[in-house]
Amino acid sequence: MNRWGFLMKDVCSTVAEMTAIGLGLKADDFTKRAKYGSHLLAPTASDLNKFGALGTIFAGFHYDLNFLTIHGKSRYPGLYVWNKDGKKIAVRVPEGCLLIQAGKEIEWLTGGTIKAGYHEVVVNEGTLQAAQKAKEAGRPLWRISSTLFWHISSDEVLEPLGHFASEQTLAKYPPTAAGTYVQDELKTINLRVE
Repeated sequence: MNRWGFLMKDVCSTVAEMTAIGLGLKADDFTKRAKYGSHLLAPTASDLNKFGALGTIFAGFHYDLNFLTIHGKSRYPGLYVWNKDGKKIAVRVPEGCLLIQAGKEIEWLTGGTIKAGYHEVVVNEGTLQAAQKAKEAGRPLWRISSTLFWHISSDEVLEPLGHFASEQTLAKYPPTAAGTYVQDELKTINLRVE
């Protein structure tokens, strides 16, 4: 898992640099802020033998609070994302590819130009079909996601960078320490340990 985590962390760094360049920022505007980030490799597992009923929610509608979220293809479909028009779309990750999602920290640093992506994971017809095939092949009925959450360092300030900074964006995304922001988000969703 360490090797997989470091590879995914490196991919996020590369994507962050490419994104910064594409947005007209310095290549390291994001990566230098994430150098000491509390990046988290957080594999999750769901037992489809127990929780395999159609419509079972593994991860309800939410956005991620970090900068980028990356994961590989699951053997069991069920991930949905919402596009900017509010349309719910089933995600299909091609073989050999990774999926990267924008989190709230990149939204903050771009003044809302890039929005955190809303998503959920739910048992759907595709999940059930994949589970049936796995059962017939004698494979385990566990849905595994090896997700890495790539973070800005806790002591870095989240605020719109460069040409994204304006009176309007600074009012919506005021300068806030990344660590404070994360703790506030965790408190809001009842995951902060006091």
